[in-house]
Amino acid sequence: MLRLAALICVALSLPVSAQPTERAPEEETVLPDGEGRSETFGYCTACHDSALIRRSRFNRAQWDGLMDWMVERHGMNPLEGEFRVLIVNYLAQHFGPAQAPARGRNPFLP
Repeated sequence: MLRLAALICVALSLPVSAQPTERAPEEETVLPDGEGRSETFGYCTACHDSALIRRSRFNRAQWDGLMDWMVERHGMNPLEGEFRVLIVNYLAQHFGPAQAPARGRNPFLP
């Protein structure tokens, strides 16, 4: 407990330049080019950074369900109509499940 208190005191006494700073703003070019990139970047990064998107690998149904989950669980504004289809399609196309080579097949052969 004493050690934790000492660490907190040290952290609070650091000069401003040594304390963590905010990240630089992201640009939509961190996402793959394609129809729906701008809309996806703008809508999704309003709540979280793009790293969360880029490390996810969901199929279309899972991305679609995730939209409902974020509305219910985190209060996201609902995505509806063509705007939802555009974003879900973009996510499924660029951040879908990784394609594994067929078992026993050399992945380097055409």
